[in-house]
Amino acid sequence: MNSIITAGITPAMIPGIRKAIEICDEYAVANGVIYIDEVERLCRSNDWKDVSKHELAVIHHHKSNICTRIADHLRALIGEGDAA
Repeated sequence: MNSIITAGITPAMIPGIRKAIEICDEYAVANGVIYIDEVERLCRSNDWKDVSKHELAVIHHHKSNICTRIADHLRALIGEGDAA
């Protein structure tokens, strides 16, 4: 990966990027909890048989996944974490 200078990241931007990573991580966890709660609710009822009722769980699963990916991308941009 390019250095943070060639990627257009200035040292002044790093605290804001770290805050964005923190927000993405929190949002990913929150959506993961909603996803799991919804799957558990579906499993307790007969709604698991109807795929059309899985939409809420799928939406929150994808939101959680994309937030994790964005946070990983931001970590790689500033050279932190496993993504670096």
